[in-house]
Amino acid sequence: MKASAEQAERLHRFTHDLRNRLAGIQQVLGQLQGSPPDDADELLLFAEQQFFKAMRATEDLLDDLHVDRTGSLGDSVRLNLADTIARCIGSLNHRFERKRQTVQLDLDRSLHIQGDEHYIEELVLALLSNASKFSHVAGAIQVSLKAEGGHAVLTVADQGIGLDEEDRKQVFTRYAWLKGRPTTGEAQGRSTLGRARQWAQLHGGELTVASPGPDLGSTFVLRMPVAT
Repeated sequence: MKASAEQAERLHRFTHDLRNRLAGIQQVLGQLQGSPPDDADELLLFAEQQFFKAMRATEDLLDDLHVDRTGSLGDSVRLNLADTIARCIGSLNHRFERKRQTVQLDLDRSLHIQGDEHYIEELVLALLSNASKFSHVAGAIQVSLKAEGGHAVLTVADQGIGLDEEDRKQVFTRYAWLKGRPTTGEAQGRSTLGRARQWAQLHGGELTVASPGPDLGSTFVLRMPVAT
């Protein structure tokens, strides 16, 4: 099907913008060849910004064209959420050990939910890895699970870099360029939390975030219906 005039114009603007972003990244790669220049860190930051802006533009285009990217759930099974959390912590233990971070647990082990096991694990992994990435070396991450009004409520709280109001509003936007930086140079990876919120919504749940401000940590709260 041939694109409409409006769609063709939108695609034209997108490809022009994408070429500019890729050209900027190419220039950085050229300047970094051989001996790293004195401003290598600034060049790498610029290249990362161009990548994020290109990916954000791609997401905007897909939204404009009404392309559904939420995916679909597989088989729904009964899950003990505390067991899922424990497995996810185990798989990320190398990250916590590398940054000498402690994970403090307070889990109600009686809570079960109904859902796609793969996506539930990916959701929990996203919250835990995000907390580690934006927490300081030797920091503490608090993970709690409790029942509240027919829901299983998972809270992942860190004492890391926190969010100002502008960043808080964008933290679930795929490839949004936020001011906060990972504490030990990890890649930003700012698409995972956006997908995590979609996975929660697909299961009839919700994912929210709160932060008192920069350098005051962040708290992510996942609410999922308890399985009957």
